[in-house]
Amino acid sequence: MKRIFSAALFAAILLSLFAFPASAKTIPAGQTVGTVLFYLVNAKGEEILVSQIPVSEMEADMKAGKIDDTLHNYSLLDKFVTTLHQEAQGFTVQEFIDYAREKSPILALRALPLALSGKSAISFWEIDQTGFDDVDTYTYADLYETPRYNFPLLYEYWDYAKQDYYDPAGKLTREQVIDRIFASGEPETVILSVRAFSQRYMVTTEKFGADYNMENYWQSQGLLDNARTMRIMKPMTRDELYNKTSTAMDTRYWTANIRLRPENAPNADALGRVAAPTAVMTEAGDNYYIRFDCATPGATILYNHNFVSPSYTPTSPYGDGAVSVPKEYFKSGTVTMTARAVKEGFADAGVVTLTLTPSGTEQNPDTTPALADVPAGAWFEAAVQYVTEEGLFDLTGTNSFSPGAPMTRAMLVTALYRAEASPSVTLTDAFSDVTRGTPLSAAVSWARDAGIVSGMGDGTFSPEASVTREQIAAMLFRYARHTDADTRAAGDLSAFADADTIADWAAEALAWATGAGVINGMGDGTVAPKGTASRAQVAQMLFNYIK
Repeated sequence: MKRIFSAALFAAILLSLFAFPASAKTIPAGQTVGTVLFYLVNAKGEEILVSQIPVSEMEADMKAGKIDDTLHNYSLLDKFVTTLHQEAQGFTVQEFIDYAREKSPILALRALPLALSGKSAISFWEIDQTGFDDVDTYTYADLYETPRYNFPLLYEYWDYAKQDYYDPAGKLTREQVIDRIFASGEPETVILSVRAFSQRYMVTTEKFGADYNMENYWQSQGLLDNARTMRIMKPMTRDELYNKTSTAMDTRYWTANIRLRPENAPNADALGRVAAPTAVMTEAGDNYYIRFDCATPGATILYNHNFVSPSYTPTSPYGDGAVSVPKEYFKSGTVTMTARAVKEGFADAGVVTLTLTPSGTEQNPDTTPALADVPAGAWFEAAVQYVTEEGLFDLTGTNSFSPGAPMTRAMLVTALYRAEASPSVTLTDAFSDVTRGTPLSAAVSWARDAGIVSGMGDGTFSPEASVTREQIAAMLFRYARHTDADTRAAGDLSAFADADTIADWAAEALAWATGAGVINGMGDGTVAPKGTASRAQVAQMLFNYIK
């Protein structure tokens, strides 16, 4: 999967990676879409679930060349008196439908011809940042039978103070300016993004001088990511340009459910109907604990993990643990939570709202005891909490982390592999000291194939060797490049008294790591490239990605 590990975006991306553990936690004010549901409306009006597609799977397929990664540029106006520039890679609607159909485990659904035509209706249920759910419905004709454009000159000829078109040189009338902008138009198409970036474009001269062309800018910065996948990317029409129509709100993000109603609805029947999910709630201490259930065997239960706005669309797959929510957000003693139970080939009850009150005391409250060797207020406390809760590091005992213990090469490559959601790999015998078939062999095989590690030069990997600070920098730098991150940050290594001890192969990586704030000096004017690092120190380095 391609993920962008720039400082500003890492937190959002990690949320998409780790928001859905089996232990089922809620996130204050957090919302992502981890899985997109694709429904087909048949001739009877039944909404049949064709497939559930994880966002991570779309990322992996794009990286593997199974999804077109052509870059699309979009110029827009929005209601906040500014222009907007967007870039995206992804599907046309027809391409998404074909892709989602092929992902279905139901052979009959995979065999259906689902060609779009003028009156075919496609609905997108998305979550935007203002905290509401909304459904936008378009026909194929709406999206693809009206010419649409990207206007590269829009930014040059927009007066942010007057909120109108103008010529900064004072030579063209307003009408001539609009004509010139339209003449610059590049035909563009509606897509559903797998990777995208969007930015209001306020003061052009501060960023680009006389160059107002924004084409491919965000991709060149390494900022395209899947944090808000899927997103409807809808370019402007001629009339929208001439009428100064704000269309930014049409480019909705976090599309969770997509429903297709073909012009000629198929006769395919649903295999049945999934029962509506139910839930019970208990309480203990400062939390309530919710457990969901569904009477339909094999159904997936989705719940809303944002407890600040518990009426949001349910997008988080439920595991087998209790969903905990703080009591302080529910002063009345009643919790309102949305949920949905789905199964491929079946119709379902849609989103249901569950009103829950405590039915008893929670016998096994989902609390994480403080680690005995991680003192409260320690400089590494937050970092250790993060890497253990997200499963990147293992505990060294029932209630211990061993923060001062040396970090080994095996531990670090395993942490990076887990951060990548432990993808399937072809095991290799590349290193004589890594036994094939062990959990470590999968992590090492993945890291070697991704160019993150190359071994010790003698056919070994030395998994139990303590990892040095320059080795850490090199592995993180290669990992950042593997994930298409922006690695242009470069610290001044000459500022460190021991700069001449840095290995040539590690210099670029260590410059990036210090420049990006991932690795800091030792406090005595040195960077200690040959020095080893403790588990707490490496936990802090990984945590620095977020901060």
